[in-house]
Parts: sequence; C-alpha cells; structure tokens
Amino acid sequence: MVRNKNFKSLKQTIKFIIVSILSLTLSLTLCHKTSGQIPLWVGGSDSQNPQVTSNPWDLNQAFRCGKFWCSQVYFIDGDVKQGLRGELTLAAAQNINRSNVEIVQQLEQRSQLVVRIFKQIINSIINQQTESEVPYRPDWEFWLPTTEKTLHPLTPKVEVGTENQQTVIYLPDQPELGITAQTIVTVTRLDGQANGKKFEELAQIWRNNIRSSFSYVLWGHELYLQHPGWRAKISVAIILLILAFIWLSHLIRNFLIQHNNQLRRQLSQLTESIAIKTEANTVIEPEVNSIEENISNTEEPSETIKPEKEIVRQDNVSVQPSMEIAPLPSSQKNIFNFIRRLARKTKVLAFETSISQAKFFLQLQNLIQQRQNLYQLFLRLMLIFQFLFLSLGLIGIFFTFRQTRFLSIYLFDQMVILINLWLGLSLIDKLGGIIIDFILNRWATEGQLLYPTSNRYTLRVDTYSKTLKKAISFFTIFFGIYLSLFLLGVNLAVLASAGFFAVAVAFLSRSILEDLLNGILILSTDRYAIGDVIDVGGGMSGFVEDINLFITSLRNLDGQLIAIPNRGIDSVINMTKNWSRVNFMIKIAWNEDVDRAIEVMTQVANQLHSEEQWREHFLAPVEVLGVDELSHEGILIHLLIKTPPAKHWPLGREFRRRVKKAFDEAGISLGIPYHHISVVEPSQADNNNQLFVNFQSKKDSKL
Repeated sequence: MVRNKNFKSLKQTIKFIIVSILSLTLSLTLCHKTSGQIPLWVGGSDSQNPQVTSNPWDLNQAFRCGKFWCSQVYFIDGDVKQGLRGELTLAAAQNINRSNVEIVQQLEQRSQLVVRIFKQIINSIINQQTESEVPYRPDWEFWLPTTEKTLHPLTPKVEVGTENQQTVIYLPDQPELGITAQTIVTVTRLDGQANGKKFEELAQIWRNNIRSSFSYVLWGHELYLQHPGWRAKISVAIILLILAFIWLSHLIRNFLIQHNNQLRRQLSQLTESIAIKTEANTVIEPEVNSIEENISNTEEPSETIKPEKEIVRQDNVSVQPSMEIAPLPSSQKNIFNFIRRLARKTKVLAFETSISQAKFFLQLQNLIQQRQNLYQLFLRLMLIFQFLFLSLGLIGIFFTFRQTRFLSIYLFDQMVILINLWLGLSLIDKLGGIIIDFILNRWATEGQLLYPTSNRYTLRVDTYSKTLKKAISFFTIFFGIYLSLFLLGVNLAVLASAGFFAVAVAFLSRSILEDLLNGILILSTDRYAIGDVIDVGGGMSGFVEDINLFITSLRNLDGQLIAIPNRGIDSVINMTKNWSRVNFMIKIAWNEDVDRAIEVMTQVANQLHSEEQWREHFLAPVEVLGVDELSHEGILIHLLIKTPPAKHWPLGREFRRRVKKAFDEAGISLGIPYHHISVVEPSQADNNNQLFVNFQSKKDSKL
C-alpha cells in the first residue's frame, strides 16, 4: 500500500514538472499579445516583418540577397532554359530610415509592374495577329522548348536608353505591331551591385532576356495557331503516364505489403509460440519448424504455401504450421528480384549450431525484424516516389498551358525541397528502427546469459521495439509536417498559438498524461511484456496481446479483448515472468502411508522429467515440502516444481493426471471430511420424552 502511494506521488510530481516546463516555455517564446493579428501566410524572408502578406506562390516575393532585398521577375512564358531563375533580378537597399516592410512592398510592386507591362505588350501583339506568320511546321521536334529557334518575326524591338538621367529598357514606336513607345524597366546601380555586374552591362543582358522572352511567348502562340490540340494531347499523355505509374506502383506496393504482412504474421506466431496457451498443453518444436519453413518459403513467393499436415498436440488441440499465402503472378517476379535478393542476405543457422531454444528464438526474431524493416523502408520510398511522380505530372500539365505556367515554377521549387525533406526523414525513421532493433537484440543477448533458457528477453524486445518505433515514426512525421508548413510559407506563429491551445487542452486532460507516464514506467520497470499472462485486479486478467504508452490489451480465456488504460494499472500479478512454478497440494486419507504417497508422487515427477517431451518443462528437480496440514479431512502433502515461464500450466495438468492414475494403481485413497454424531438422552429437568440430537462437526478441529 505504501509502495502504491509512493508510485502515485511520483507520477503526480513528474506530470507537474513536465506541464510546468511546457507551459513556461510556450508562454515565454510563443505567446505574443498581437498573435491574433498575425496572418497565416508569411511574406518575404524577414522574421521581423510579420505583416508582409504575399502568398508563397507569388514569384515576385522579396528575399534577402546579401545586404540587399531582391525580387525576381518571371515573365511566366519566359525561356525554359532560365530554369528556376527569373529573367530579371531587381534589388533594393536596406535603409535605417525606412522599415523593411516598406522596402519589401515597394520592391515587389516594382517587379509586378514590370510583369504587367510585359503582358500588356504581348496581348497587344497577339491581338494584332490574325494568322500564322511562319510556314507550317508539322514536326514536333521543332516545337520542343529545348529546340533552338530564331527570333519570331513579330518580336518587337527592345532598346536601352536614358530617361530622366536613368538607364531604362524600353520599346520604341512600332506601328506595324500596334505598339507605342513605353518603358519596361529601369536599371539602377543597386541592380548592378546585386547581380554582380556593371549596370551598363546588366542593361544589355536584361535587354536580351526581355527580347528572348517576347520571342518565346510568340512561338508558343504560334504553336497554338498551327496545332491547337497539341497542348491537350500532351496533357492527356501525361495523365496516361501518371495512371500507368500508379498501376505499376500499385503492383509493387501489393508485393511489399503482402510480404510485410507475412513477416508480421510470422513475428506474431513466434510471440504466441513463446507465450503459453492456457487452454492446452503447448509443444514448441513444431511451431519453430513451421516458422523456419515459412521464412524459407518467403524467398519463393510465387508458389502457394500450404500446410502439409496438421500438428496434433496434447489435449486434442491442433495448430496449422503455416498460413496460406496467395500466389504472385509470374509477371511480378522479374520486377521484384532485386528486393528478394536483398532479403536473402541474412540466414538463420540455429539448427546447424548447438544453441539453446531461447537463443534461437531471439535470433529468429532479429531476422524477421530486419526483413520487416527492409520491406517497410521500401514501402515508405514507394510512397515518396508516387508523390514525386504525381508532382512531376502536375508540373508538366501546368507548364503546358501559359495561364498556369507560374504554378509549375513554384511547384518544382517546392517539390525538390519537400521530396528531399521527406526522403531524409524516412531514412532517419527506418534507420532509427534498425538501430533500435540492433541495440535491443544486443542487450537481450547479453541479458540472456543470466537466464539461458528464458524467453523473457525475446518478449521484451518485441514489446520495446514496437513502442519505440511508433514513437520515432510519430516524431518524424510531426517534424516533417512542421518543416513542410514552414517551407511552404505558412506563418508558424499561428501554429504556435494553436500549439499552446493544444497544450492547455492536454493539461486539462490529466488522464492522457497519467496514461503516458504510467506507460513509460511500466515499460522501464519491466512489469510485463507482450506474451505475459497477468492479473491487474478487478477481475481483469489474461494474455497481454498488445501494449503501448497509453493502453494495455488483454485477451482472457473467453476470447474477450480487454483494453485497460495504463493509469488504472497500479499493482500487477505477473504469472509468467522469468520462471513459473507448479504449486501442487493433495490430501490423502488418515490411514494411508505418508512416505509411500510421497514416494509415488516423486516417481511420477521423475518419470515426466525423463521423457523428452516434458524434460524442457523442468528447471529443477521436484521439491517436496512435506506434510503441511493435518485435519479431519486428511493429510495435506505439498510439493513444488520450478518450470520455464508459462510451462507450469501444461506440466501441472499432466502431473495431476498421472498422480491420479498412480494413486489408483497403488491403492492410495484421498482424504474424506470426518464428522462425529452424538445422541444424548434428555435430563430429568427437561420434562419431555424427546431426544436431543447433537450434530457436531469436526471440520475445524486440528490434531
């Protein structure tokens, strides 16, 4: 009772410390009195200017470039050879007399003005064009963006001049194109410094870029005039290519999921083989062989794996040695040969070396976990590649049409970053799982030297591995979502406010914290693990089927699954930790020879120990405690048999059955309750002729 109170006090103290630290940290760093006025999207790259509200897909968004603020100008239909760089890069200097917000807004407005002028000129030229100005070109190679083309005949003249003592790039009067003289952009010395050029040299470079952009746009319009359906056909081809990739990736994912599920079943079968089946006597060897058989068959998934025969156990309980796996089509085998070769690298040599069964279980579990990590890594990579291919398809469709080409530039820029981010996080996640399995198996191998015949460490490795891997996956996914939102330009101050609200809700939800803390303490103190049989009180007991930081799941004898919050588990009776014991007591009749009865029971125990089937169920010779009680019911004889974990149930059943047969053959009778009945005549003072029958029970009399 004192121990339970100390444990509850420790939980409350730890919970209070964690909540206090989180609340103080969030209050000092994330909360601000103006958080309600913070916009969702962050513009620019200056953390000191939360009021800049340009969208993240705004290609003219300002950014820092050394000591300047810069903004790139995309003419949307600009030359594809420019890549992710804009045709022009405008610059503005930082000024202590002006806020960065004003500088950024003015610079972005300047970039947007240049884009609007360019679009107006293009629309004016296109509206004047009623028919194609170049010969018909049916060859599709000519229309590829990478094909070198001469300037389009309708490309306007672009000149460099001076206006108001400033160098400008302008268009002279061109009546044949319906264009009047107008300035496109002003070239400043700051622009030259930011681009690393003299502003006179930069003006010529910008002039050539603008003229090439005009030509490129006009060639794009020429494609529409000569082949109006080509863009739609290209989009349909991209969609069909995406669908084909989705179908292929679906086949690969089915292959990976099928084999990952098979490994999960094998790992579950191994755990169940180690744990006791309370309904029947469990024989381990056949299941070990079947698991090994399944792993060998994993290397040839094209064949259907069926159980050759049914393994018959004692107590008329039968178990199928393996599960039926659906055959794979032959067309998939060639695709997945490289995966299969990787999965064959690790081999189990348990039956070729003289190792204990417990050590074999640990090595077999390690093998299954390694293969499972491999398939899970491939599954995660397939998901990333699917996202990559879909993104490339969308980028191709957006780039095909002039109106959405700016989205292709933004998506490509973000896709490269996000793909690398999630690829790195996936590798970290699965590499962390491999490291966890390696550390746990090394720890279990060293710890098992103390208990060579115990499967306890195998069960603990399975429990800890699942819990720690889930924790790593949760944190990597959470971190990935957080970084993705940051890279997409979402204002993290809004998320911080939401996070503070979530912490406040979690603080009110005390039960969640209690479950978490108790779950950590349960795992760290090894109260129980998956495969144990426990009793937590309140009529709740059974086989531990699953455990995490919040809930423990028990399966009772009726097959009912009991989900218990970890906060409700204080005291635990673990019936299968490290070792178990047959606690055997029997009462023989008063007239029987005690020494002879003890000798018969000892012979039965020795006979069981000599049989190969039951030898592994004994950790020590039978221990006869002797006569524990003498009563009117008989003589109570007490003996103990120490067994491996969970083996006391099948051994106890078999021992009782054989003791009954041995006592019958030896003529030893069991104790029978003794009662004494006295008939007393009434005294003279009773004044009646009735007999008083006094029934005296001697149940509680002791000798």
